[in-house]
Amino acid sequence: MSLREFPRVWGSFERTLENRTLKFQIEDVSEALWDTTVEFMLGNYIQEDVWWLTAGTAEDPVAVEEYRILLSAIVQQNMSLACLLTEADGSGRSLVAVNMCMPQKKGFFIEHSPPKSKAGLLSLRMFAEAMKVTTIYDKFEVNEYMMGSGLSVAPEYRSLGIAVELLKARLNLAKTLGFKVTGGIFTSESAQRSAEKAGYECCYQTPYKEFGKQCDIHFDTKTEYLKIFATKV
Repeated sequence: MSLREFPRVWGSFERTLENRTLKFQIEDVSEALWDTTVEFMLGNYIQEDVWWLTAGTAEDPVAVEEYRILLSAIVQQNMSLACLLTEADGSGRSLVAVNMCMPQKKGFFIEHSPPKSKAGLLSLRMFAEAMKVTTIYDKFEVNEYMMGSGLSVAPEYRSLGIAVELLKARLNLAKTLGFKVTGGIFTSESAQRSAEKAGYECCYQTPYKEFGKQCDIHFDTKTEYLKIFATKV
């Protein structure tokens, strides 16, 4: 991978919310933000995301701890992005969104302790089944790409296009790191819409009903399709 400045700011933008101008900044998740970022992902994300909701991760303390360990391993790859809101009075900044990312090689997954909880084993089964799809490797003729492994925006700052800005910033980060492609599994309709708006291409989709049959899991979700998006950088 290419040497690079770290941590680095990848972009800034403003949005108007309830007659207030909000200033956001997208930057690398530095070591100082590792723990905060992991706990952020253990909040609304595991209670709302199709996969973690289906697995029941949030209701299982053992599964939550297993996921905490996995998220910590991912964030320490120094490839994840954070969106921070600058307080109007200049008193500080708050984390409002995260896009976890990591390198993904064909036939390989980040080293971590195998889960033992029921929820952890279910989520691993989902991932293993989804990773049988080699569309990104085949379509873009690569053996490795920068994969998204979690995208979450705080509820009070949704519908402002923050996820789209994170996904756009990820293109520049991936290019700087020497990747030719970035992409991943987009599990929810909101994430899928954000990917489309950010210019990612849907390379594969399958109904959750069919995917559920493949991994012997029932998905109780309003999201119709599991989709894989990717793009050259």
